[in-house]
Amino acid sequence: MKYTHKAPFDKGYNGMVSAVENPEMMGMEFGVVKMAAGDVMHFDYAQEVVYDLMSGSVTFEWNGKSESVTRRDVFHEGAILLHVPQNTKVTISAESDVEIAVSRTENKRDFAARLLRPEDCLCANEERGAGQMNECSTRLVRTFFDRSNCPETNFFIGEVVHFPGKWSSYPPHQHVEPELYYYKFLPENGYGLAEYGDDAFKVKNNDLTGMPENVTHSQAAAPGYAEYYLWCIRLQDDKNIVTTVVPEYEWVTKADAKYFPDI
Repeated sequence: MKYTHKAPFDKGYNGMVSAVENPEMMGMEFGVVKMAAGDVMHFDYAQEVVYDLMSGSVTFEWNGKSESVTRRDVFHEGAILLHVPQNTKVTISAESDVEIAVSRTENKRDFAARLLRPEDCLCANEERGAGQMNECSTRLVRTFFDRSNCPETNFFIGEVVHFPGKWSSYPPHQHVEPELYYYKFLPENGYGLAEYGDDAFKVKNNDLTGMPENVTHSQAAAPGYAEYYLWCIRLQDDKNIVTTVVPEYEWVTKADAKYFPDI
């Protein structure tokens, strides 16, 4: 599945994936909130929700708490997000132009709502792929949380900053859980390729792809363009994710792997 938002987002909530229209996503829902300075929005979902600040300055209010935060953009600064259980009233007040990605899924378990900054995440800004595959898959990974640091969650969620001209999530892999990717590019007119089984989609700024269960996937970015994607996986059966790499391509990750022109 690929979703392309051809026009600029409207002010307010812009839905991209819904449980009704996209049952292959096993109940995940996703949308983007756009706000201008002075705007105030109220949310109260009967779902577990992650409000991931993409850019701008906002004040989050929830459960009698209030936090004001600012994020320049998703490329140069780490993640800032509010994670809440079902039926948590949230007010967001914008002090500037703001974009927030909103990921939701059903979850009857209770847990403490909390605002996460980079230092609160499971993985703040980990460089992966360095020293492998002639550096063709070097990227930065920010994992917000999974069931190791939030046992009650139904999400495994985070961000990748993908260097120009490189790959990420490679070798191709799959898992039984569905996954969403929401993309940004720097500069914004950039593009990448999203592998989807035996096919591929050309993806651009503000596009979204969705992988149902057991669809192999990986990413490539055009030279000159940094790629970002928010990844969101809906965990199943009270277990953490089990990822399976396509065996045919696993050899490229070995320390003694030889590549052209050496072979």
